Amino acid sequence: MSKIYLALYLLLFFLGSCNQKNKEDNNKMIQNTEQQTIDSLSIQNKNVSQSGQKDAAEEWLKNIFKAKDSDQFFPEYNVEEKLCTKRFQEFISESGELYGPSNLTDAEFPVAEKEYKAKWSKIYPIEEREMWLFGRGNGDIGELKELKISKNKQGIYDVFIDYGNGVKTQNEVVVVFENGNYKIDYCKTQFLN
Repeated sequence: MSKIYLALYLLLFFLGSCNQKNKEDNNKMIQNTEQQTIDSLSIQNKNVSQSGQKDAAEEWLKNIFKAKDSDQFFPEYNVEEKLCTKRFQEFISESGELYGPSNLTDAEFPVAEKEYKAKWSKIYPIEEREMWLFGRGNGDIGELKELKISKNKQGIYDVFIDYGNGVKTQNEVVVVFENGNYKIDYCKTQFLN
């Protein structure tokens, strides 16, 4: 009987060691595949950058104006929440509350304006007017007559928009990478005649 137990023990030991060898081989194969993938991506990135890599932030900026049927479409209403950093979104909102339609009394306005300027003047240029992204109003815009986007320098882009009906804007847009996404952190808008 002890010979049978010894044979079973040796058989289990042999099978266990074979299984361990297979696990080690599988782990080595996975590590080699991962390393090959990393090496491949590294080579692809080098090749892309050497062959004139497209600016990802510029592409993101262009894509916000694309719809199914158009490459010149203004995004849906209330785009600041979706496209801007939280900080810039707050700045735009506060400028609208102060310089747009407001419930502030004549006595409250100077106090609120002073607080606004103290809070934001070291972060963004202060313009004493209501500010909305790309100079858009509160209406439904849809198709744009003309849209031109070009890189000014790293992280800063020029965006020309012809809304039609004589309304045109030239925008200097600062794009940042925040929490894994591109966001607009400032947009200086100039209305053109």
